[in-house]
Amino acid sequence: MKCKKCGRDAIVKLRHYNLALCKEHFIEFIEGRVEKAIKKFRMFKKSDKVLVAVSGGKDSVSLWHVLVKLGYEADGLFIRTSKEGLIKIAERIVEENAEILGRRLIKIDATEYFEGLSTGEMAKILRRPVCSICGTIRRYLMNKVAYEGGYDVVVTGHNLSDEATVLLGNILNWQIGYISRQWPYLPKTHEKFVPKAKPLVLNYEEDIRLYAKITGIKFLDTACPFSFDATTTVYKSYLTDMEKKQPGITIRFFTG
Repeated sequence: MKCKKCGRDAIVKLRHYNLALCKEHFIEFIEGRVEKAIKKFRMFKKSDKVLVAVSGGKDSVSLWHVLVKLGYEADGLFIRTSKEGLIKIAERIVEENAEILGRRLIKIDATEYFEGLSTGEMAKILRRPVCSICGTIRRYLMNKVAYEGGYDVVVTGHNLSDEATVLLGNILNWQIGYISRQWPYLPKTHEKFVPKAKPLVLNYEEDIRLYAKITGIKFLDTACPFSFDATTTVYKSYLTDMEKKQPGITIRFFTG
């Protein structure tokens, strides 16, 4: 199998694009898709101050590396949602990446805002799904830190697979209001609201994982223990099965 760009030995065949690429051109391809998303959806400029919400996982950490490599002024934000378990490992990994990139890392302890309670404990008290509580807290703190820090935009590591999964769930449940707000870039709607962007929206999850591994990026390769109960896991499995039978269906579904 040869690279379609240069004819050298390919390391991967991207079935969803019918494209074989060598290591060099695969890296170039992924980074190019990020730049394409930024420009296509007019997310931000090189002169903007960018705050990357970094969890320690492959997507957010890879995004941070790509943005810095592409020349963006991107700092990191790590939100600690509990005081023990995987969060400690994730925090160390994010700190290591910040040091490698030479960028500022802001760390916030969410439990300090809620009387020392973790998201799991709050979910039990409020009788709501952990993912719902965690998402609400993270969105609030991301905006708070970005606004107070003078950042022009907050970016997250949501990839194509994530966004297509959410879109599928909203369609199946007739959540029209959510569909209208599901856009890779959310502009400023209030003087204290910082725009939010998702530069990985044109990249498949599996491609980001491979990018992280072949470039040697350090990341936490363990899923959140609460994610297995999330409804989106079911929808993602549907898309995964369809993608196996019809390569490229995910990006066609999401981008139209």
